[in-house]
Amino acid sequence: MPRIPDAVAIASLDTHRLIVAVRNDGHANVTSNLAPRDVARVLRQIADGYEQRAGQCSRALATGRPCPVHDAPASPSEALLAAGTGAAEAAARAIRKAQRPAGLDALLAQFAAAMSPAVDDQAAEEPDALTADDVRAALDFNRPDRDPALATLRDVLLDDAPCTPEQALAAARLILSAHARHLAALVEREHESTQSRWGLNRSTRGLLTGYSGARRTIRAYADRLDDEQALAEGAANEQAQP
Repeated sequence: MPRIPDAVAIASLDTHRLIVAVRNDGHANVTSNLAPRDVARVLRQIADGYEQRAGQCSRALATGRPCPVHDAPASPSEALLAAGTGAAEAAARAIRKAQRPAGLDALLAQFAAAMSPAVDDQAAEEPDALTADDVRAALDFNRPDRDPALATLRDVLLDDAPCTPEQALAAARLILSAHARHLAALVEREHESTQSRWGLNRSTRGLLTGYSGARRTIRAYADRLDDEQALAEGAANEQAQP
């Protein structure tokens, strides 16, 4: 009569980060949403845990008694022997002989070897540095967004590309310039809406004048950032020329 399990656990990548399933015939399936380097690290941690010799795990060392997990007898016959005459000596022999399943060595080695090339490739391929052109491209891509500068700042902060202080300053200039021009456009829209609704009269003249002054100030700030960025890129190009 085939063995019927008491319960069947259903796992998916919605609830688990790494799923390893090994059938009785030895075929293994691995599913994970972790990066390859993280999968390899987890598998090596599992291997290290099973590599601990019997009687040497933290629980056995702390209690002075065999661990029920790591120091279990390797077979039923050894368990019976340990329960009989000379139990202490038999238990010691069982502890010395207790090993992790032989097939697990090959299984973990196979997984680690499969993941290691991906780790080596990722280590060898450094991500490209963040450049001003990358930030400009992100601004163009996010232009349809309600707040392009905010969306671009999000993308830059999430990007793991390395950057020097100069490259970070260039990204800050470009994003702040785009943000300032976005604010100037909002002020211009308020100016036009107020003038269209109320017209130009004694009551609205001061408000409309304030809108115009704020718009000019914000645009001047954006222009200054653009000028500083142009000068910085010009100087960098001159230094790059032989």
